[in-house]
Amino acid sequence: MKKGRRVVISAEVPVRKREVRRLKRSLVRMLDMLAVGNSLEVSVALVDEEIIRELNRRYLNNDEPTDVLAFPLMSSDELSRLDKRAIVPPEPLGDIVICIPIAARQAAERNQKHYEEIELLAAHGLLHLLGYEDETERGAGVMTTAEKQLLGRSIIR
Repeated sequence: MKKGRRVVISAEVPVRKREVRRLKRSLVRMLDMLAVGNSLEVSVALVDEEIIRELNRRYLNNDEPTDVLAFPLMSSDELSRLDKRAIVPPEPLGDIVICIPIAARQAAERNQKHYEEIELLAAHGLLHLLGYEDETERGAGVMTTAEKQLLGRSIIR
């Protein structure tokens, strides 16, 4: 892991240790590819449908489970001022919450491996932390392109 980059993963549901290690490596690689500041911390919570539904209801006023949520801790202005060369203690970029049962179902539907779906959701969440949006047609197109650059595929269908 690069100095200054930090990915913290907590699992509220059973997940294989190798999947957690792979996810950490993938997120660090994605941060490198996106060329954002060197000193960032991303937190990821791997949860069940009940937890993600409550977070979705509480913070987005949407009372249903979803596959991924992102909670940015930096504004666009703060992101633009990040020093890409500085090696200082990591600043928290935000939190990504991934619902493991939904990821498992989506992986089966898309005929892909479970960890690939988790990485895809992590990439989607990371892009949201960096200010990408998929609520508009233009934003979804930009986000799709970024996801394909990070992983070779997109969550947007």
